Amino acid sequence: MNNGGKISLKYLSTLILTLLFFCVTVNSSARYYRNRDFPPQDVKDTIPKKNFPAVKDTVIIDSALLDTLPFHSDSARLQVDTLHAPFSKDSLDAPISYSAQDSVVLDIPTKNITLYNNANTKFKDIDLDAYNIRMDQSNSLLLATYARDTSGAMIGRPKMTQADTKMESDSMVFNMKTKKGITMNTFTQSGEMYVMGEKMKKISKNDYYAFRGRFTTCNLDTPHFAFRTNKMKLINKKMAITGPVHPEFEGVPIPIYIPFGYFPISQGRHSGFLAPTFDVSSQYGLGLQGLGYYKVLSDNFDVAVRANIYSYGGYNLYFTPEYRVRYRFSGRVNFIYQNTRVLSNTGEEAYTTTKTYNFQWAHTVDSKAHPGQNFYANVNLMSAKFNNANITNPTAVYNNQINSSIAFSKTFDEGKYNLTVNANHNQDNVSGLVNINAPSIGFTAITIYPFAPKDFVGIPKWYQKLGIGLNSNISGATSFYDSLASFSHVLDTFKWGAQNNIPITLALPQLGFLQITPGVSFQKQDL
Repeated sequence: MNNGGKISLKYLSTLILTLLFFCVTVNSSARYYRNRDFPPQDVKDTIPKKNFPAVKDTVIIDSALLDTLPFHSDSARLQVDTLHAPFSKDSLDAPISYSAQDSVVLDIPTKNITLYNNANTKFKDIDLDAYNIRMDQSNSLLLATYARDTSGAMIGRPKMTQADTKMESDSMVFNMKTKKGITMNTFTQSGEMYVMGEKMKKISKNDYYAFRGRFTTCNLDTPHFAFRTNKMKLINKKMAITGPVHPEFEGVPIPIYIPFGYFPISQGRHSGFLAPTFDVSSQYGLGLQGLGYYKVLSDNFDVAVRANIYSYGGYNLYFTPEYRVRYRFSGRVNFIYQNTRVLSNTGEEAYTTTKTYNFQWAHTVDSKAHPGQNFYANVNLMSAKFNNANITNPTAVYNNQINSSIAFSKTFDEGKYNLTVNANHNQDNVSGLVNINAPSIGFTAITIYPFAPKDFVGIPKWYQKLGIGLNSNISGATSFYDSLASFSHVLDTFKWGAQNNIPITLALPQLGFLQITPGVSFQKQDL
């Protein structure tokens, strides 16, 4: 008898439980998360915040460990450790991105990085471009400068942009920690003011000091006029404060000194004086153009008064009010008076004097402001010789045809009635003939059926098809020469006329193949 080996039930159960435990735990992470950056979502949602001490660093907690911790009372506290990461003393609070077209040289002992040819660095809101940029990590400095090509021309002049401030210099030194810097031969713009300084010091994001500065509102490389000062403080988009200052024209200093200067350069609409520009003309002499004052009267209305003054005695006056109501209407008026005094070509007298004027008015209405109603105006009235004496626009002398128009239209009762009023003006500056067509009024009513009920029921009667319409026009016109213009002469030459047209239609019942539709039109014309 052969007795084979028997497997005990106890050993068989143990083997099965071991295999089952191995299969369940073979893919477990064993107290280490796959993502070490953030704890699982269920940990943050299930643990009361009051049981955690305040820590500054992120702590990773295993969920299996949390299941074994007792949370029976409020006095229980979870003991965690904080993570301490050492930082270098010369590290910055933001990264720097840099690039260069030629090469990037890293000097490890001195901790310097030098960029060559079309170098660019970006640090927070600062964007710096130059031919050569050196980053000194130990001192947290950015140093930028230019280079010269084989012909000696300057290339890669440093340009820095911070927020809305732009500046261009021969060289720049900027501290990335203190946000301070020094620039040489700098050009920058603040509002409408252009500032150039031999040496400028940046002490904050918007505050600058300049040594031997020059400022102007002329945007040319060599401005027509400027003001020079040895000391100046510039607060970007707010004001400029200077020491003793003197003006210059075309680079020539004027022996007029002002003990100090205060120049507001705030953004937006502000009342104040308008700086002039310098002009030289062989016919008019030396002159100042654009000298005047701008006044803000309200949020919707302002006015500017300017003047051009010339050394031969001529002058131009400009009066320009402007108004605007958003989403409703806007307009502008420009009145110009010219007292021109030029050198005479005849030799009988030294100067020739002419007095001319020009009146312009432009008005527009938003179509959404008044549905069914519109008003438009474009008026241009002037003396016949105004363009001949316009020094600010030399090509205006070739414009000999002047036109104006004013139009108003309105519909009533859901489009049943329409009213139009127009006025037109035409002027020939060569002959001096002026033609005015005003007013031109038109009223139109659509055909109405007085005997028809509001709601037709069945077949309408023949008399219910009687229709009556209306077309009315009233117009006036006058023509005169500019040299003979006067109010009495305009009244004497004024002509007007009216025309009324009343069409009447009727559709009679059809008689076999014959259809009769009589129509009557009553027309009256007055001249």
